[in-house]
Amino acid sequence: MPKPLITRQDGTFSRSRRTTNSAVPAGRGLKSGRRSGNYLRAVRALDASGKLSAVEIDEFVGGVRREFEEKYHTIPFGIVAECFLGEPFEVHTLALDGSIIEHYRRGQALPPALERARTLAVSPAYLAVEVYPDRLVCVRADGSVVLLEGDS
Repeated sequence: MPKPLITRQDGTFSRSRRTTNSAVPAGRGLKSGRRSGNYLRAVRALDASGKLSAVEIDEFVGGVRREFEEKYHTIPFGIVAECFLGEPFEVHTLALDGSIIEHYRRGQALPPALERARTLAVSPAYLAVEVYPDRLVCVRADGSVVLLEGDS
């Protein structure tokens, strides 16, 4: 989003500057950073969630949360990815607020915050889609990312 112009007393224009209390802006690096091998392996393992213990799921979610907090200074609402359990399942989600992994059938509604990622998640171009309040970040199998909404 363009920054507004401010008219100075001398009649010239300048761009306003945003100030922040934080030394590191939230979401910094989301669009340019590659996702780690640990993250990619974990996302690929989501289909096996029925075989994972509660402790393994908690460790997985804790690892993802730590990586995002330390590296990107923000955490997605959730992650949506294609489900390979077979028919009738289409996608699965990981809600990072409560360690919930859920598999969704074709046509079954996802939580409203995650539904907008569904079509992208089933695309062969992406391994997963991270859902943030103001953007979607699509993660490719090699860990590179594509920012599809927002301007961070």
